[in-house]
Amino acid sequence: MRVKIADIAKIAGLSTASVSRILNDRGGYSKATASRVMQIADELGYYKDRSASDLASQSNHTIGLIYTDSETNFNDLVIKGIMAEATINKLDTILMIAKKNDPISLTKVVRDMIERRVFGLLFVSIQPNQQVIGMLNQAGIFSQVVGASTENQVSYVSSDDFQIGYQATDYLIKAGYQRIGFAGADITNDYVGQLRLQGYRQALKTHQMTFNQEWSCEGNFSYQSGITAAKYYHNHSTVDAIIGASDETSWGLLNGFYDLGVLVPDDIAIMSIDGTELCTQTRPQLTSITQNFALMGKTAVDRLVNHADSSQTTTTSIPLKIEKRETS
Repeated sequence: MRVKIADIAKIAGLSTASVSRILNDRGGYSKATASRVMQIADELGYYKDRSASDLASQSNHTIGLIYTDSETNFNDLVIKGIMAEATINKLDTILMIAKKNDPISLTKVVRDMIERRVFGLLFVSIQPNQQVIGMLNQAGIFSQVVGASTENQVSYVSSDDFQIGYQATDYLIKAGYQRIGFAGADITNDYVGQLRLQGYRQALKTHQMTFNQEWSCEGNFSYQSGITAAKYYHNHSTVDAIIGASDETSWGLLNGFYDLGVLVPDDIAIMSIDGTELCTQTRPQLTSITQNFALMGKTAVDRLVNHADSSQTTTTSIPLKIEKRETS
């Protein structure tokens, strides 16, 4: 049976209002009294019913976070940034996972979040469709995609994915490379992959270089995509540098070329996208265009806290930097 405030008040010899003030840290009582009440609460096994408390005070301090399995490792960095900033803002966080590329699963999870009365919702590595966005707008819940650009009518906090493709290519061209591959991105179905390809091609055009279709090798941002791409370039193309769509893809390229006897960077250079700690764990260490995933998470929470209109979309771009290491 759930312990109630009245049970604590009876043992403490106080009114329920006084005990409520102590349990909610509202002041107006001595440290000795507060300590005694908290000890009684612990002994009885009392836990605050936050949902009831939010309803009573007509406030809400809970945000939702939905993520899915990913071929890349940056999810953890984004989530850590979100959780750290939520703690600073004294917010409760509910985490749920949805099946990848499964609209039915995502809709169910979003309904669960709405029923739990979150005031804001963050999607990590998930692109909500317009039906889901409409549900959240109708419920008055401000939502954001974190860590990826989106073409849907929803706010997002991300790096500029066009600029990722552009700056990585521009860097390699200025370093003297003339035949630059673009490997491991899903450029058929993934909006982020498409934006990065556009940036890559625009950089080639800016430098008056003609794109060769053989320079592109599609994938799903995974380690295996890198292994596959290494074999492809070894057999079908004469590129002298490659942009890996993720750190995992670039790691796969490194190992794939090692197995084929291709030397990096002597025979071919690699520029990785993401710049997680994986780039310093490989040998040689991966040059990268680095995203600040922790700042994305922090910024997303700040936007939730300070945003009131669930129907208004906002776009926040997080700065990039290039870190030269040993593969270019």
